[in-house]
Amino acid sequence: MSEFKDRREALEAKISDLEVTLANLKSQLKAETEREQHNAIDRLEEYLGDIDNKHANLQDFWKVLREEIKDLFSSGSNATGKDR
Repeated sequence: MSEFKDRREALEAKISDLEVTLANLKSQLKAETEREQHNAIDRLEEYLGDIDNKHANLQDFWKVLREEIKDLFSSGSNATGKDR
């Protein structure tokens, strides 16, 4: 009977050690996740600045494109008016 008791106690000790190890790993994972979130928050301003720049560039592009199309159609209609 002592042999079974010893095996059971050894298994219980291993389980206890594994539970402690698992708790430590969970704690490390939580800390790493929080670190990643803080890094992402710190870089948020950088991302928003990039988005603002891209938005401004896109607005400038559309402005130039509208002017080019406007000039293209207005010069095309002037040329046909002159030919008549």
